[in-house]
Amino acid sequence: MVCFVEFANCTYMRIKLLTGLRRGDLLRLTMSDLKDDGIHVTPGKTENTTGKRLFYEWTDELREAVALAKGARPVSIAPWLFCNRRGECYFSEQTGRAGGWDTMWRTFMERVLEETKVKEHFTEHDLRAKCASDAETLEHAQALLAHADGKVTERIYRRKPERVRPLR
Repeated sequence: MVCFVEFANCTYMRIKLLTGLRRGDLLRLTMSDLKDDGIHVTPGKTENTTGKRLFYEWTDELREAVALAKGARPVSIAPWLFCNRRGECYFSEQTGRAGGWDTMWRTFMERVLEETKVKEHFTEHDLRAKCASDAETLEHAQALLAHADGKVTERIYRRKPERVRPLR
C-alpha cells in the first residue's frame, strides 16, 4: 500500500503543479476527460453557474505525468484517473469530501517530512499557489486557476516576489 500511496500522491502532485487544478476537480478527472488534444475539465465551482470549461493542452511533461498516474491506478478499468482500490472516485459529490484521499495525503506528508530533506509541511493549496506563482504572467496564472477575477489570483496565489527592473 505504501508504494501505491507514494506513487499516487507523486503523480497527483506533478499534475497539480502543472495545471493548478483544485483537489475536487483533479480527483474527479475521468479517463474520458483525457482527449487527444489535452485535458478537458469543467471546474466544480463553475459547473452550476457559468459552466465554463477548461482545456489544458498537452505538453510533454503533462503527458508524462498523466501516463504515470494511469499506471498507478489500482483498477485499470475504473473511469477515474485517481481511484481507490475498488475503482471508485475519492471525491464524494454528496459530501464534497475526499476522506480516503485526505488520509493518504496525510500519511504521505508524514513520510515526506520524516524521510526526505523536506522539513516544512505543505498543503495542496500551497501546490496550487506554486503553480500560480510559477506562471509567467498574472493572466496565465488566472487562467490556470480558473479565476474570474485576477485580484484573487494576485492576492492569494501569487506568492513569489514581483521582479522589478530598475529605471537605470
